Amino acid sequence: MNHSVFRLVVSSLLAATAARAGGGAVHVADFGAVPDDGRCDAKAIDAAIHAAAISNRSCVVFAAGTYLLSTPIAPETRDGFHIGILQTTNLALVGQTHAGGRPATRIERAIPPGNDVQVPSQIRIDGSSGIAIRNLVLANNPPLGSTAKVIAVDRDRDVVEVEVLEGQPSYDGMRAASAHAWNLAAGKLRRFGTTPAEATLTIGTKVEAYWKAVPGTGARRLRMTGAGFAAKVAVGDGISWHRRADGEGQQISAMNSSDLVFENLAIPNAYNMGMLAGYNRNLTLRGIRLEPEGGNLAVGARDGLHLSNTSGDLLVEDCHFKGLRMDPLVIRRTFGRVTTFDPDGRVFIAPGYAIPAGDALRFWAGREPADLAVRTCTPVRGRGYAYTFAGPLPDGVVTGTPVSFLTHSLRKGVVRACVFEDNFGSAIVNFEENLTVERCTFDNNSYQVKYGPNAESGGFTRNNVFRDNQCKDVPWIDIALRGRPAVLLIHSISRYFRNPTFNGPVEITGNVFRNPHAVSNSAAIDIRNARGVVVRGNTFEGFATPVTADPATTDAIRIEP
Repeated sequence: MNHSVFRLVVSSLLAATAARAGGGAVHVADFGAVPDDGRCDAKAIDAAIHAAAISNRSCVVFAAGTYLLSTPIAPETRDGFHIGILQTTNLALVGQTHAGGRPATRIERAIPPGNDVQVPSQIRIDGSSGIAIRNLVLANNPPLGSTAKVIAVDRDRDVVEVEVLEGQPSYDGMRAASAHAWNLAAGKLRRFGTTPAEATLTIGTKVEAYWKAVPGTGARRLRMTGAGFAAKVAVGDGISWHRRADGEGQQISAMNSSDLVFENLAIPNAYNMGMLAGYNRNLTLRGIRLEPEGGNLAVGARDGLHLSNTSGDLLVEDCHFKGLRMDPLVIRRTFGRVTTFDPDGRVFIAPGYAIPAGDALRFWAGREPADLAVRTCTPVRGRGYAYTFAGPLPDGVVTGTPVSFLTHSLRKGVVRACVFEDNFGSAIVNFEENLTVERCTFDNNSYQVKYGPNAESGGFTRNNVFRDNQCKDVPWIDIALRGRPAVLLIHSISRYFRNPTFNGPVEITGNVFRNPHAVSNSAAIDIRNARGVVVRGNTFEGFATPVTADPATTDAIRIEP
């Protein structure tokens, strides 16, 4: 019986059961979801969610304990899910908490064996509004990653032998994707090398490095030969890795929705990204913890929270990011490009979006970008969208001019009181406007905090504030190839522009920047492709040149005590 037919058949029964639950809540236990019984709870949870929706109940409640998801409700990898909230309004999934406030409800997605396993998202939200997810641990069983202690190194033969930590997964032939070296005693990412390839053990999404089980050890001891590990680790180091570094099945997928709240969630191990959220309006993430548990230092092989084309208000507060292979927090937008014009005055842009009449597109041309209100918007097969506007096109708009869609841009964004530590990536990648980053801590992350577009996608960071943050050290890899490591980099590497100055205004004030490792040729702040950046009231420790500004691509930069 397919999913939609199943729901129709049981609708009346679910409504009756929900009515018996009383109050504004539906309890998953009433539908057969029992924690800690080792049975799949996906259908029961789905039934509870559907019952709440059809009876206008606002809350689905989970008891404390561990729930198992082994059979997806919708199995397709890209759009599939174990728990789905689709075209739903005003609903919360709420777990229990321990005395200290941490989540006491754990939902584990069962992961099949093998290196190339594909699973659908653990929670998928789409086309919904007023949704909240609170007090849950979202995990995989077993984790996609593992951690081991180095017990032998043969540099001449390029052989490393490890002992897998108790409770961590291992098997003969396990892929070692996104593998990193750690100071195991301190739980800190080791600092070495000056490029991503030099500074880690494996990198990229198509890794061909595999552990071999040491005979007679039940795969609790593993051996790596010929992958270059031996030159980078020593006996006593830790190594973390993942069995794959690509795929579609996020822990949380949230798309095309509004007024979403995620609060007091723990993601100790992730498949692909912890969260992929796109085209949402008004998003709150508070108390999200992507950090290791049980000795496993491999939290995720990709980004932590990847927030794409968010509009309205964004709040990321009191979150903790540790042990991620890529960027813990990505706040991005998408460029469209003008492809052609027609005699009727239509402008074709791809990729494009269905933009409401009256909303504006921003054309990045001339000295300053110009906004123009949309009059009509029509999809054109194979060509993106055709737009007409309420006024003439700005000067300098030609085929290839990049465009931003203000419908999918922030009105106000705040990242506050978050901790970013021991991540092999940029703590924050920011392509957005109207964003404040304040009272955060940055410690031992490998790449710069990056503001400004990347090669293909992005937007320029305008009306941004970076204030009252504690930057405990300098990243040791110049990922943007700008010639120097830095804590905060404002720049553009977009292939659509030549020496733009569109970043800014940006205010950088009241921060503490430290360089305890004496990273040579480093700056606290590296400013490029910007106009109107103000640097004042910061503390710099251990920098020969705290602030650099590229004279060829900057204007009106103020550096004050």
